Amino acid sequence: MIKVSKVGHVGLSVKNLSRSAGFYVDDWGLGVTEEVDGAVYLRTAAPEHHALKLTAGVESGFRELGLQVAGEADLDRAMDELATAGAPIEKPPGAADRPGVKKNMRLRDPDGRLIELYWGEDQVSDDYGPRNVKPVELSHVVLKTADIDRVHAFYRDHFGFKESDWNGHHMVFLRCNEVHHQLSFAVGKGLGLHHIAFEVKDFLEISKGVYHLGEKGVVRLWGPGRHGAGNNLFSYFWDPEQNIIEYTSDIIRIHDDNAWKVSIWPPRDTVDLWHQGPPQVMRG
Repeated sequence: MIKVSKVGHVGLSVKNLSRSAGFYVDDWGLGVTEEVDGAVYLRTAAPEHHALKLTAGVESGFRELGLQVAGEADLDRAMDELATAGAPIEKPPGAADRPGVKKNMRLRDPDGRLIELYWGEDQVSDDYGPRNVKPVELSHVVLKTADIDRVHAFYRDHFGFKESDWNGHHMVFLRCNEVHHQLSFAVGKGLGLHHIAFEVKDFLEISKGVYHLGEKGVVRLWGPGRHGAGNNLFSYFWDPEQNIIEYTSDIIRIHDDNAWKVSIWPPRDTVDLWHQGPPQVMRG
């Protein structure tokens, strides 16, 4: 097993790179780490190289998921394990082919998604200036799948993800550290992005985000509310290229795996404990 320690970043392909980068900096509250080879690397307040990578492309949507491994040894032996499991290897472990990290590799998961495993991330801790709301870190990424059992088993068996909860049998919440979920899969049409969540300090920051984004005409899809699984507060929005993004806070931390009991939440009535219900576009 390759031990993954966190979901470190997500990559999006965007048709209008300058517009999307401007939105995530000026409206969403991220900071630019660097711009290289047609890509913009954006970070939260956490001391990391980036949480979001925007790459110019002809289509909009999910491009890559970045998983940080616990140690260099995990990366060095990953190729043999994953190749034996039948995962297509796009780049073998070795010197990084992108900025901000020492070593990386790339593979395809059972749904064909591009996954980067990496080790030795640069620590970038200088303050990038004031924002109306400044996300403190990448919270979680939710991806669509047609075979939730297959993809769940792959990430459990090869990367050490543990199940925290389910919504019925259409959504599984997975953790690789103390955060209730850093990665989730939801049954849906296509294999693209469901949403990306950025953690903010508290509910006041979510409320500020609702106000400031509303003043700029950013469409709010759902919330504020509170989820059952994870118990996190939330509010969802569209980004300029119709990706769903979330401000979230107050998510459960699980510090004792043995004491945690997996729950199967009813499919719909506890997805928002404030009883607003998700919009149709988020129902799969």
